[in-house]
Amino acid sequence: MSSSGYAVARVTKVERTAEGVVRTVLAEPRRRRVSKRYRPADKALRRLARAQRAAADEFLERHDRANRRKRNGGVKRLARNAVKAARKGAKQLRIR
Repeated sequence: MSSSGYAVARVTKVERTAEGVVRTVLAEPRRRRVSKRYRPADKALRRLARAQRAAADEFLERHDRANRRKRNGGVKRLARNAVKAARKGAKQLRIR
């Protein structure tokens, strides 16, 4: 993803008309408005939120996979899946 939070920075629609080529910008990403004083806190909060999302997604994938493989597999492997998901979230949280 780009730094703006969108997967695509800009979408441009190009149309041919009798006069020539017309370009229309369909989506322009908006800049996050955070004052300089609060940028470090905002950056840390966004990183924390992304890490939590990564951990939750990982846990759900592992839980669903365990349930598909065995009856009550999601419950039986709860602790193992939670630890592995937390580890993945911690990797996302690490300062680069």
